[in-house]
Amino acid sequence: MAPRTNHSVDRALSLLRLLARAHRPVRFADIQAQSGIPKGTLHALLASLEAAEFARRSARGYEIGLAAFEVGTAVRVPASLRAAVAPLLDEQSSLGEACHFGMLDGGDVVYLDRRDYSHDALHYTLPVGSRKPAYSTALGKAMLALQPDADIEALYPGRLPALTPCTLTSRAGLLAVLAGVRERGYATESEESTPGVCCIGVAGQFREVSYGLSITVPLVRMREPELAAKFLPVLVAVLRRLTATLTTAEWFGPGALSVRRAGEVRS
Repeated sequence: MAPRTNHSVDRALSLLRLLARAHRPVRFADIQAQSGIPKGTLHALLASLEAAEFARRSARGYEIGLAAFEVGTAVRVPASLRAAVAPLLDEQSSLGEACHFGMLDGGDVVYLDRRDYSHDALHYTLPVGSRKPAYSTALGKAMLALQPDADIEALYPGRLPALTPCTLTSRAGLLAVLAGVRERGYATESEESTPGVCCIGVAGQFREVSYGLSITVPLVRMREPELAAKFLPVLVAVLRRLTATLTTAEWFGPGALSVRRAGEVRS
């Protein structure tokens, strides 16, 4: 039986997610249209969120407030992961393309940090805090490959929603792809989550937390088969350094970490 929840709290939380996904101010009329909440109730909910500084209002609309940032950055594992990986990402400007860092949350990738090393006008990055289905991204598939097949079967239905015409749309197909990822030690994708780009990802894991790094490249500059030769050695080196950093007790407390696999590449 599903736990009983408070309807008003559920609505307020859904509004926070709506504002977070927008990454820009959203007009009241658009919030009402997307949420379906009656106008009077919506006014009261937004007023409460604004008073508590979880939302803020300007002439352009509503957006996430500083209190949401304060609460979000207090989440221990993502905050520690970001703090550990940030100096490593800062050193990788020679990559010349966009690098994303994320963790697995259920069946989704949550993007925790990024660096855009490209000097080209054409490049692709995702906002920090973005979420995508893991089966549609190289980073997500690299992390999913660290899970047993039984866990994958529990995460997803037999048919998978498509983000693009190239997205994997069957759980059976995903399991077959993940078998290859486990063998190689890395994952790739081309236009499965975003048209016009390809990506390579590697992943590591401690206890239940899976994390990883990916490089995203516009197809006009590189194709999927070329990704490993150029980027894999650097990604694996950074991931191993990150894992070595995370295994120190200072990041998560005594006994919190138990690394199972990180960036292993099989010949």
